[in-house]
Amino acid sequence: MEWDGYNGGEIASSLATTSAKKYIEENFEQINHNPEEIQVLIRKAMEYANEVVYEKSKEKQELEQMGTTLEVCLKYGDKVYIGHIGDSRIYRIRKNIIRRITTDHSYVETLVRDGSITREEAFYHPKKNMLIKALRLYG
Repeated sequence: MEWDGYNGGEIASSLATTSAKKYIEENFEQINHNPEEIQVLIRKAMEYANEVVYEKSKEKQELEQMGTTLEVCLKYGDKVYIGHIGDSRIYRIRKNIIRRITTDHSYVETLVRDGSITREEAFYHPKKNMLIKALRLYG
């Protein structure tokens, strides 16, 4: 989950996952357990994780540019709810079929979607690791 090319990716990843998990655990019982409120809880957990990473990045100059991707999966009842930011991916495996659920938040994925380059060209593109969304972009 490291944000390629930036210092502190491991620290950001650890902070993001632990803080998002903690937020969900501390707030899950306070919500109505309908799909809308569960999705809001996940979004707020990711926003909280972003705040934690951002605050940590201000503590030391070498952490100034740290960031990370974050994937959240929450199973409740017979449903799975997800939160996603960055270029890590969530897949669903069902009956021996693997299906990608998320879309990368990357510059190259944007080029593929708008038809500027092919999926094959994306694999070798010099900016294939450039993210357009990740935790710690803004405080």
